[in-house]
Amino acid sequence: MSPDDRERIAELLQDPRLSYRAIGRELGISDWTIRKVARELDGDSRPMRQRRSHSDEIPPDEVSPVTGWLVFGGIVATIVLAIWAGSRWAPPPDL
Repeated sequence: MSPDDRERIAELLQDPRLSYRAIGRELGISDWTIRKVARELDGDSRPMRQRRSHSDEIPPDEVSPVTGWLVFGGIVATIVLAIWAGSRWAPPPDL
């Protein structure tokens, strides 16, 4: 975040009619970031609480091991089903 953005946030925080969410919508920034900047401007050094959403826990480039195993199991099940269906509907061999 640039110093100009922080100055603009500081200006908007002076208006008591605006909420953090309203300021965030006006600037295109999350209200969480506005709260963090407001705390820093007030000199409050306490850490912020964690976000409720845990979407930041797993980076988007990584896939969880459970998902990998589920995909692998789905592929194996599809192959087994295809073999079973082929043997079930195939005509009997001529002897």
